[in-house]
Amino acid sequence: MKNQGFSLVELIVVVAIMAALAGVLTPAYLSYIEKSRQQTDESAAGEIYRAAEIVVYTGEYDISDQVLVTFSTAGIQLNTSLANAAQVEDILKEHFGNQYQTAKPVSKKYKNMTYTITILPPEGGSYMPRLSATWS
Repeated sequence: MKNQGFSLVELIVVVAIMAALAGVLTPAYLSYIEKSRQQTDESAAGEIYRAAEIVVYTGEYDISDQVLVTFSTAGIQLNTSLANAAQVEDILKEHFGNQYQTAKPVSKKYKNMTYTITILPPEGGSYMPRLSATWS
């Protein structure tokens, strides 16, 4: 008798095994993607913070308790009324490109949050302003 192919039972077993593997691997894959998105958001926030830090610590700021940059679903928004804001914008453009304002949080954790960088007054006898950064 010639081999005519696979029997229906063999095909059902193979499909069942594939379904079980997909059921086990899909949540792990989705978790991996979400972690990657969170790391992307945290990295972008870190780059924004470093840009603000470079400019604030190399410039002169008399204004304190002022929001410098926000990163949210509205994109990256810069307080252009502050001194040296154009320098922050130049550094942001270097990292994010000319479309830096359209960069938005992509992870579920940070999607509805805003990352805010605020210039704070110097403390402890220092003449340098401080930066505060928070997700809220």
